[in-house]
Amino acid sequence: MALPKLTTPTYTMTIPSTGQEIDYRTYLVKEEKVLMIAMESDDGKQITKAIKDVVQACTMDKVDGSKLTLFDIEYMFTKLRSKSVGETSRVTLPCENCEATNEVTINIDTLRTGELPNSKIELTSDTGLIMKFPNLTEYMELVESDMETIDKIFALAAASIEEIYSGDEVFDAKSQTKAEMVEFVEGLNAQQFAKIKEFIDGMPQATIDVNFKCVECSHDNNIELRGLRNFFN
Repeated sequence: MALPKLTTPTYTMTIPSTGQEIDYRTYLVKEEKVLMIAMESDDGKQITKAIKDVVQACTMDKVDGSKLTLFDIEYMFTKLRSKSVGETSRVTLPCENCEATNEVTINIDTLRTGELPNSKIELTSDTGLIMKFPNLTEYMELVESDMETIDKIFALAAASIEEIYSGDEVFDAKSQTKAEMVEFVEGLNAQQFAKIKEFIDGMPQATIDVNFKCVECSHDNNIELRGLRNFFN
């Protein structure tokens, strides 16, 4: 006789980069085990992969985790964690004034990602770019590569271009090689490149506002936490 299968609650959330509504379930003990092993490894690559795999599993494979942006993954995993484990998390934060250590309870359900910047960049009167944010695979490949920092910056800029338009012509970045896209970026002037950098710098981040009074000096702290490691340290 087969053992009974317990039903798992399902919820709905919105993917920040696309606005798509997606159903998801809470994560199970087997998935929590994967997360715990990854966290204990303190290996950024392993942690990111574990989080990506859990997000994909808990959305019933309706999304490809490797094609989500970094801020999608951060937001979606935090929502998963809130429903699976609880809406609060205990974190250790230094006081802005005296640097004393404070244990603070944060409400991870107050997570936000911010607005998406304008994806259209005008380079000249008739030439411009349609931008996108690199997906997790593209981002991790760059982070883990042994390229020089300056080369990573140009590669990230190239990976953030979706289309190039010039007059009535439209060039799909996917139809070009990575080398061709980097060469295009390197051919821009400083002002044009600054517009791309401004778009990249404006990439939304998963953020939680934290307010607490220091246990040592009673200073009122107002801190903006960014990134999963800070939410669950």
